Amino acid sequence: MKLSVIIPVFNGADFIQKSYNSIMHQNLDDFELLYVNNNSKDESVARIQELVNTDTRVKLLQQPKQGAAAARNMGIAHAKGDYVYIFDVDDEIYPNALNKMMAVLDQYEDRYAVFGKMVKSHRGISETQKPKDESDEVVLKDKPFWGLHWFSNLKDVVGPPAFLYRSTVFEKIGIYNEGIKNTEDTAFDIKLGMTCDIAFLDSYVYLYFKHALSTIEMAKKKENLTALHWTRFVKSHLPFYLENEVPLKYKSLLYTYLYQTTGKRIYETKGIGQRQLVLQEIKEDIAPVTFPILLRLLLGMLIIFPFSFLLKIYVYYLVPYYIKNHIKTL
Repeated sequence: MKLSVIIPVFNGADFIQKSYNSIMHQNLDDFELLYVNNNSKDESVARIQELVNTDTRVKLLQQPKQGAAAARNMGIAHAKGDYVYIFDVDDEIYPNALNKMMAVLDQYEDRYAVFGKMVKSHRGISETQKPKDESDEVVLKDKPFWGLHWFSNLKDVVGPPAFLYRSTVFEKIGIYNEGIKNTEDTAFDIKLGMTCDIAFLDSYVYLYFKHALSTIEMAKKKENLTALHWTRFVKSHLPFYLENEVPLKYKSLLYTYLYQTTGKRIYETKGIGQRQLVLQEIKEDIAPVTFPILLRLLLGMLIIFPFSFLLKIYVYYLVPYYIKNHIKTL
């Protein structure tokens, strides 16, 4: 089989038919469409079952473990295609995007994945003007180019629907980290870019539909973004650093984030006792990484005197100075 399309679903009944139509409009020949229901409480299962009953290419999987990572991983485990495309039920794909990406992987057999661009909009594809800055040029960059680029420029990270993967990539680097909430795709992309040679297709692949019921949009409202990113760093980027030989730039970015965010978390915590507890928890999270004595001194001052000027000195002057001059010996 050429292609497996995986669509996780959590209360996405209103988008099932549109997602199905979006795939059908790609004019694909040899493919399967795997919907992975993730504890939906609405009519999602009934809507998917209607498609299963009329189209043998459509299958319904049930993932009781909550979370996008678990749902995607179940789809990956059941995928039979040479290529894997992971799509969000509420987004839309631009016409012929999948065929163009498959053509890239067909041509460049050494590439484990290809990715393109995305458009963010509060409206659908038919109501959103697509930007004209696309050339369909294929850009080939070897590892760790994209990993370092995304690690240092998170705003440039595109969502899973911008990627088409060879199925073998999951054997090489693993699947989505189910211990990370809501930023597991960013963790996977950075690991992919650090580990594999991938291609960039200068073309718009999909539209990310921004709406109030979006899982990511809801998470942004409910969760502390610092906590979300911290979990990604300590459960993905730090273990990758400890288990692999990485470029100095990766180490610098990692240590900078860990040190700077420690100061911010201490500053944002109320009560001296709680601030001491936060620092101890952080030390346990990032072990065996330790804090140099100069940083420990200022962190100790922040615990006692959580003044904004002390935080600024620590984050914007002391940490950058220490990383620039001592990163090789840390």
